[in-house]
Amino acid sequence: MGTTLRPVVAVTTTTRIDNRYTDPPCDLHTLMDTYTLALDQAGAAPMLVGRMRPEDASLIMDRVDGLVVSGGRDVAPVLYGQDNTASMESHPGDDGRDIALILEARRRKMPVLGICRGIQAVNVALGGELHQHVLSDSDAEHPPAPEDTMDLGLHRHTVELAADCRLAAIYGAAERKVNSIHHQAISRPAAGLTVTGRTPSGSIEAVESADPDWPLLAVQWHPEMLDFEEESALFTAFVDDVRHYRAGRGGADGI
Repeated sequence: MGTTLRPVVAVTTTTRIDNRYTDPPCDLHTLMDTYTLALDQAGAAPMLVGRMRPEDASLIMDRVDGLVVSGGRDVAPVLYGQDNTASMESHPGDDGRDIALILEARRRKMPVLGICRGIQAVNVALGGELHQHVLSDSDAEHPPAPEDTMDLGLHRHTVELAADCRLAAIYGAAERKVNSIHHQAISRPAAGLTVTGRTPSGSIEAVESADPDWPLLAVQWHPEMLDFEEESALFTAFVDDVRHYRAGRGGADGI
């Protein structure tokens, strides 16, 4: 029976304001269902995490086997020691939650998958810095955002993976064609992270933990918005890490 059970993965949400029904407006905890569908297909049971006290990170992590840090707003520049020069709207609750969960995952050596804002939050949580705006007419991989969001979602560029990195082994390829739905990127990688993916122009698109005992993968693109058959290897590898972590701490296979 144990082999049929599913490990539980915490997935962060994005806080957005809803002023349709309440005065003052209330907050919504939002997440595209592409995240939960990808995790479900890979064999995990997702559990969404909305507002929480950072000091409760340990309580949350006691109940899950892995962490996905999803996309969302910009991380507040003050958290990596910069003035706001080009960052857009941030949310202190989302920032505090994500950083607390990432640091607790590191303490426990719990598997982490960072996606888009997730790679940026991981880098900031561990002491790194960000470029606040990378879109430019001179950068073919990161051109200015089009007005039509559908065109933005269709844009693709190349990511070159380091030959000996785990992502290259997972994908079985030295490069990927990925989407580009972001305007920020890692500038100074945090200590403890290894850069394993870049665009041809050098922009950082993937990092992994330098600690072999902490399975962390983080990518700047949105794999959950690409074809699942093409990206299933990433989610499957992450869920395999989650199962191994759960087994290592003596838990059942899942719920």
